[in-house]
Amino acid sequence: MKTKSTTTTKLWLAFDIGTTRTKAALIDENGQIIRSAYRDYPTHTAENGIVEQNAADWWQAVVETSHELADGGNEIEAIAITGQMQNLILIDSEGTPIRPVILYSDMRARGEADEITRRSGGERLQTLTGNDQGADSLLAKLLWLKRHEPSALKSAQHLLLGAADFIAFKMTGTAITDTTTASTTGLMQINTRTLLSQPILDEIGIGEVSKLLPTIAAGGVKIGELSQKMAAALGLKSGLPVHHGPGDAGATTIGAGSGESGWVYAYLGTSGWIAFTSAYRALPDHGAFTLAHPQPTAYIQVAPLLTAGGNLEWARGVFGGDDYDTIIERAYARPPSNLIYLPYLNGERSPFRDPLARGTFIGIDPRTERDDFYRAVLEGIIFAYRHALDSLLTSPPNALVLTGGGTRSELWCQLFADILNLPVSIAEDAENVGVRGAVIAARVASGDLSSYKPQGFFPMKTTLQPNSQHRDLFDHQYGLFRELYPALRPIFSRML
Repeated sequence: MKTKSTTTTKLWLAFDIGTTRTKAALIDENGQIIRSAYRDYPTHTAENGIVEQNAADWWQAVVETSHELADGGNEIEAIAITGQMQNLILIDSEGTPIRPVILYSDMRARGEADEITRRSGGERLQTLTGNDQGADSLLAKLLWLKRHEPSALKSAQHLLLGAADFIAFKMTGTAITDTTTASTTGLMQINTRTLLSQPILDEIGIGEVSKLLPTIAAGGVKIGELSQKMAAALGLKSGLPVHHGPGDAGATTIGAGSGESGWVYAYLGTSGWIAFTSAYRALPDHGAFTLAHPQPTAYIQVAPLLTAGGNLEWARGVFGGDDYDTIIERAYARPPSNLIYLPYLNGERSPFRDPLARGTFIGIDPRTERDDFYRAVLEGIIFAYRHALDSLLTSPPNALVLTGGGTRSELWCQLFADILNLPVSIAEDAENVGVRGAVIAARVASGDLSSYKPQGFFPMKTTLQPNSQHRDLFDHQYGLFRELYPALRPIFSRML
């Protein structure tokens, strides 16, 4: 897809290995997207909270998008990579996956998480790692793997922590992760930005994984050069410098213009989050998480939503209907009703952590139509963002920047403005802010840029002002939304 034209010959090829698709883009030295391409791949789910993908699908997506964009690759001078974080990826010495990737949203290790908390102390781990460590933590997942698939750990040569790690290894043969990704896993000490010590891993019961763990470096660093074999596979020149950007939340933060303090943004994709850069760690008891910023003295405070736009994807599969734009248009045309939807299909991470929470409709009556369900899903997702925003900040921001694939629908973005009661700016190339952020981080690391928020790199497509027509009703519904999860939590815990 061609988005802009330019005369510059200094181009970066950037990849963002997301949860549902890989995004690739050619980016010029002014941060503008020249061409972009996408490839989707499946996610495999099963009972007991199992969520997996095949890393080979990621690589195939990178190969295909590279050939689509490179056109010989003569104008490309460097590669930057970002992607989904908090993955458990086991590979052999050649980079071949040992088993499917266990994704961040996988919740099978609930029992192991409880055991680790009892054994090592939840507050102690929180202090060390910066965050609570639940079933989504790699600590719990590794303990689960040790007990249920010990042969996988024994045959692996490397444990990688994010999708960008895997692609970087394929390109260069270097086993490395970035500090932002590592800070999501429970395996890194947030203050020193180093791996947990061997005694702590031994105490948790996963001491043997220490020999598999990758090197940690700040996002953006050059990790090597594109090998001749992989260059041939990608249709590129060999020897191109390869930069491992910060994980997707970090790259998106930078690409949305929030790489320096003072600008709050939200990401609306399959999953979602609200985040900003800060000099301080977040307060975990407020439902927020602390991620490591590529800058050693900075943090990213984030309130992550386990399932955001994925709720709409699920609803479309269940209720049927046309394309997403038509679904949203029909839903938006319906008047607000008393129907409320809790968007916790896979549990939730913020502003509360509960792997057993589930999606729920409340308020169905004989007048409820299919489009009412769709409208409730759209509103419920935004209520979850409002809840996360309330947990992250003591007072609302003056405005919110919205990024991610969900911004393709301006009607849905308008609903964000209405429910949050904030002006909402939609980032230009909102689906590609992650690849832009990966390149900015790489250029800062190489000394080409001095700031994570270079002037002129963050154009806005439009700004939507809140409509007050339904404000009282939205505020009332939001109050009920806040009450529903605590009321249903005891029931969720019994629905095994």
